[in-house]
Amino acid sequence: MRRRIVNAPDAVVSCVSSRFHLPLENADYHRHRAVSKSHLDLVARSPLHYWARYVDPNRIEPEPTPAMLLGTAVHTHILELDQWDQRYIAAPDGVDRRTKAGKEAWAAFEAESAGRTVISRTDAEQVMAMGRAVHGHPAAAYLLGLKGKAETTHIWTDEATGLECKCRPDWLTDDGQLVVDLKTTEDASPAGFRKSIANFRYHVQAAWYLHGLEQATCTRPEQFIFICVEKKPPHAVAVYAASAEMVGAGGEQALRDLEVLATCKAANSWPGYSDGVDVIDLPPWMRPRADGSMPAPAEIETF
Repeated sequence: MRRRIVNAPDAVVSCVSSRFHLPLENADYHRHRAVSKSHLDLVARSPLHYWARYVDPNRIEPEPTPAMLLGTAVHTHILELDQWDQRYIAAPDGVDRRTKAGKEAWAAFEAESAGRTVISRTDAEQVMAMGRAVHGHPAAAYLLGLKGKAETTHIWTDEATGLECKCRPDWLTDDGQLVVDLKTTEDASPAGFRKSIANFRYHVQAAWYLHGLEQATCTRPEQFIFICVEKKPPHAVAVYAASAEMVGAGGEQALRDLEVLATCKAANSWPGYSDGVDVIDLPPWMRPRADGSMPAPAEIETF
């Protein structure tokens, strides 16, 4: 690599943008043309996937998945509770829209809920239970009790590529020293969340945000911290600080992705996978062991 995201706290960097905490709503942030960590994820899959999502003039905006909708609701309830009633409303139970009374009741509800996201009472109860679990966790409650702001937008220009870049921390302390990221997950255990780090490239996110905040504000946060809460009861919570090794690896990957994106933009060329015929092998976990023995097959329960 010709350059890297610096991890040393005393490293000297140049601030390339004076823009800080732009007042953008979440939807406007996602529409902004600057490169985000999500953009880099698609580049890493293939430049063609990035083109299809962000460049193709005939692209269709994808609908948010149920997991995305739940995650957004959890973020609002935990990080911006004062905005909850303005953004969300729970659907009433027991309304039979096949009947005249039911239709009238639903019409009245729709009028009341105008402009807000309607969620089921079951989902609302799940969100609130997850919120109680997070605020009941000593470390998580302490971090979110520090003075800070939720969902601030930061934009900078990458000096090497000239690309405009962006990030939007879930929670940034007012002194700029801590970035807190809230994750909903199926498994918040160390082993489970390591799999999430690999699958969703959270190491790239940690590095991208720390680097971006340093570039945009001239202050590099000391730490990137994950608050993880499980979606299912008992909604166990764990708090993890990204290690220097994790941030370093994520930074190298982020810069590789950014350089690929810059090259593709300059050439207006968006390759997918290989154009030829490639040999494919077994995944590592299926290969013979060093002693020649084969891995044991997964156990199958019989009844």
